[in-house]
Amino acid sequence: MEQMQALKHSESSLSLVADHVSVLSSKLEDLLFRAQRIGHALKSDLAVPDMMFGYDLQNFRRDVRSFSNELGSLSSMLAQIERTAQFDESCVTRAQAVMRLADRLHKALVALHGEALLAHEHIRQADHKVEAWYLVQETEALAQRTQGLPTVANKIVIQVSTPQPDAPAPDARPAPPPPAPDQPKG
Repeated sequence: MEQMQALKHSESSLSLVADHVSVLSSKLEDLLFRAQRIGHALKSDLAVPDMMFGYDLQNFRRDVRSFSNELGSLSSMLAQIERTAQFDESCVTRAQAVMRLADRLHKALVALHGEALLAHEHIRQADHKVEAWYLVQETEALAQRTQGLPTVANKIVIQVSTPQPDAPAPDARPAPPPPAPDQPKG
């Protein structure tokens, strides 16, 4: 029962963190579109229409740094479950859900990193470009921190779904004795 509770807790934590990544992604998408508009205005020698871009970029970076602290506990939580995981058929679906969420989280952070790179390429002002480069590095670090989560979650699924080799199967019958060796004729 304790294993089921740990899996439920990790599933809800992973789901909340993945939702937070999608919120960060939408904020970064907004910053990317604003950077494109600013870049187009600068190329056309027009006045920059967005005076709050640098401030919003700094706020977004601060959000990513605080999110990094939130993300830090996930790997240790899954590692703890992996160390104590035992065969339990009732936990298989929950463990598979945890594995899917861990994979989704990692892929979302890789996509966030790609979007940060794209935003960095569209920014033309030097001070904003430096801020965006730090953002790229921080999102890359986030993606690297979650790189092992799907593997650990897969190990949990394997441990939860595979019976121990020394334990007999519930409906197993004893194996028949091996045939007697042939007697040599002599």
